[in-house]
Amino acid sequence: MKTTNHKSTYGCLMLAFVCIVVVTSCQREIDFDYPTAVPAVIIEGQISNENVFVRINKTRPMMDNAAAQPIPDAEVWISCTDGTNEQLIYDSDEGCYLSATGLTAKAGKTYKMRATVEGRQYEATSTMQQTAVIDSVYFRYIKVLKERVYFYCVKGKDPIPDERNYYLCRLMRGDEIFRWNTRSGRSNVNGKFEYDMMCSTESAIDKGPNEDDDMPLAEGDTLALLLMTLDRESWEYFQSLNVSQRTTANPITNIKGGAQGVFAATNITRADPIVFRKEDAVMER
Repeated sequence: MKTTNHKSTYGCLMLAFVCIVVVTSCQREIDFDYPTAVPAVIIEGQISNENVFVRINKTRPMMDNAAAQPIPDAEVWISCTDGTNEQLIYDSDEGCYLSATGLTAKAGKTYKMRATVEGRQYEATSTMQQTAVIDSVYFRYIKVLKERVYFYCVKGKDPIPDERNYYLCRLMRGDEIFRWNTRSGRSNVNGKFEYDMMCSTESAIDKGPNEDDDMPLAEGDTLALLLMTLDRESWEYFQSLNVSQRTTANPITNIKGGAQGVFAATNITRADPIVFRKEDAVMER
């Protein structure tokens, strides 16, 4: 059974094929380039079933072309109602604060991040959601006029079928994010989901690297999906981050104290990597 997601994607492409390049760029690597007139503290933290990390940077003024610099002397703690209370240690090689004990999150638990940065206090809380199930991943394509448009597709099951679930999808090529987007279970049927991410057009693949897309899909590329369940507040941050990349507005933050960014407890499900070959892609009729 096809979900609303497939049909709406196809309809939008038919009505606005000229926007394909724009849509593709919206799903590319996450760029934390916050528009701000004065220096601001940026906190990007995550605790998951795999690890925990917190990055703390300070932006430069808009006219300063230098990159944001990490703050190595903050005090960062992660706590939980189960009694967890651990101070993270700064790792200069990674440029972020990490757990010395291998701390990970458990579904249903609420975690708090507390950071003291240059004398100011910041904190955020996030609840780790249940695990989503991935049933299959594959490539498909649709024909729009004379062009083929290729998608990475995933089918699976919501962790809680009777509730609205929230996802961050990161499609990885090696260690880099190739495409990303946010999804919610609003249109899922019987607790099952079928999401896709547009990867490229056939003409762009054949053309290879170009100034319009410095991360084109290529024959033989291996892609792997990280499907991350989020609570609504964390999901709203990534949803607004997607929008903010095309506007002058900063994304919504769940961090109290005046910092920008997000602290998210996320449950990660990984799909097996698959190799892209045009001849193996399934045609969507």
